Amino acid sequence: MADIRLRILLLAWTSTGIAAQEGARPIFQDATDATRTDQDRLAGLQRPGEILFTDGFETDASLEQWFEIRGAKDGRATRITDPDLAHTGSGAMRFLAPARDGKESGAGASGWLGPEGHDRIHFRRYIRFAPDYDQGNLNHTGGGLAAVSGTNKWGGMGKAGIRPDGTDRFTAGFEPWRDWGRQPSPGYLFVYAYWMEMARDRDGNYWGNMLTPAPEHRIVPPRGEWVCLEQMLQANSITEEGPQADGEMATWIDGRLYQHFTGIRWRSSEQVRIKRFDIGIYIHHAAQDNEVLYDDVVVSTGYVGPVAAPAEPEGGGNRR
Repeated sequence: MADIRLRILLLAWTSTGIAAQEGARPIFQDATDATRTDQDRLAGLQRPGEILFTDGFETDASLEQWFEIRGAKDGRATRITDPDLAHTGSGAMRFLAPARDGKESGAGASGWLGPEGHDRIHFRRYIRFAPDYDQGNLNHTGGGLAAVSGTNKWGGMGKAGIRPDGTDRFTAGFEPWRDWGRQPSPGYLFVYAYWMEMARDRDGNYWGNMLTPAPEHRIVPPRGEWVCLEQMLQANSITEEGPQADGEMATWIDGRLYQHFTGIRWRSSEQVRIKRFDIGIYIHHAAQDNEVLYDDVVVSTGYVGPVAAPAEPEGGGNRR
């Protein structure tokens, strides 16, 4: 389940990275510009891998791949069949967060990668925010990845405000934020993460930390159009000296690198591996109906990238 509330915690920039407090070891470093300008480094980050999961929502049978679909019984989660709305083919997944007089509202689906999990995962999905999408201020919409220990598919859910201890979980969602109305809906994209070295909120809780791009690089996805989102999580290694600061996180928008953060200690136990992925919508204060579509979901051990454009018909002609 998504967080019941969202507390935005902006971490302080230092000359070497981002630190939870002055003088502390940076809890991650922004390598985005360096990776964008180094073609070998970028190629390594975008190396393809093994496809583990794919769903274009073309048949009802595809929904059986998801171990939980929240809202299926009351119509908040439905598979639509409309080639004019789908990204490819005729199928897509529709999630609705109905207005609830300012109360929380949402729907979603969760997939499971198996009890063994993975240390590196790429998660590609296409998302289309409704033309009138407006979450107010706070939402969790865009999908994300969860690393957990053990075999419980629901492990780590319901832990809003609690810092992971390194042996239980770490999570990262790729979602938009309106910055208290300073940004147009749906807001600029960033990563909302929980991990063992996250910074603490002033109220004493550990609400998810924002891993944001530099202000000049922030992108607000257009409403009413399909946007390709991809995120990568790389778990850090564990040696005899303990957890190493070699974990990574990266995101792409329409195939262009958006963020690349390095030097992260996500976990202290090798039992915490990436095992779950989620798509959906969650509005903290639902004052209106909000809808989002997802299509062409792929989970892989390597870079996926956007769907290839169809070839031009011989002799020209049109394509949709």
